[in-house]
Amino acid sequence: MTSMAAGLAAAFAGAVALNASYLLQHAGTRDRPALDLRRPRRSAAVLLGSPRWLAGLAAGMAGWALFVAGLAAAPLSLVQAFAAGGLALTVPAATRFLGERLSRRERLAMAAMVAALALLGVGATSPAVRAVPAARMAVFAAVAAAAAAAAIASGRGPARGRALAVAAGVLYGTADAAAKAVVIDAGHGLPGALLGPWAAIVAVATFGAFAAFQRGLQLGPAVPVIALMTAGTTVAGVLGGLLVFGDPLGAPALAALHLAGFAAAAVAGLVLAAAQARLAPEEAEPPRGGPAGRTVRARRALDARPL
Repeated sequence: MTSMAAGLAAAFAGAVALNASYLLQHAGTRDRPALDLRRPRRSAAVLLGSPRWLAGLAAGMAGWALFVAGLAAAPLSLVQAFAAGGLALTVPAATRFLGERLSRRERLAMAAMVAALALLGVGATSPAVRAVPAARMAVFAAVAAAAAAAAIASGRGPARGRALAVAAGVLYGTADAAAKAVVIDAGHGLPGALLGPWAAIVAVATFGAFAAFQRGLQLGPAVPVIALMTAGTTVAGVLGGLLVFGDPLGAPALAALHLAGFAAAAVAGLVLAAAQARLAPEEAEPPRGGPAGRTVRARRALDARPL
């Protein structure tokens, strides 16, 4: 197995762990008190007090480690696309485990994802990046931060969870691009790679994405939140690879195939992420009348307020 193939396999395996972590995090926070960055200690207690959320955290950390291993061996754009491709495995596995069936649209999306990854693998090569293009990386990070802020500001009422999901996806994709920059610097023997500006962007973007995604999962429903976050991460990461690191698309005919593959992966990922989130167990509806119903509704109203 070539170095690039090993990197893409690591990214794919990491995606399986990451997608499992999303569902565990949703299950662990959907009936917990609202998270609030103004109360970090209480918000941390909410998360750390949920065994299911902790299991999701462990799965997510394992997935992130595999993803970084993929970044060290393959172009960012391909790693990001193959990470989204992990949905083609986790969704049918989840449906089999739960005894459910995929819709025709979801089965077509699975086939489209497999075809997209096959297209992206045709003639794929790694760019000869010897140094991080600092100016392009800085501009990309600034534009992504502005886009995330605009998404958060636009979210009002029922759309708040979706806006937070888009912001989280953009920030996660930015963190992936910055992580690629850290890997490049570390590969050149720079001892300050973990203390440089790119590592700082990884930390800040990941924290912002994490906070937005966790709150978005609470506001739910899980289907659009996970789908939009996944799509945002894929698009931002692929654009980062192409625009910042100059990932090669190949000759004109090959470039057309690769662009088609990226587009198919993004669309199929959106559908499959929604299918995965659909499988998340939802909280049962409370009684609509009587004292029990009023008690449950009052508790939910209290929990929905910032801590």
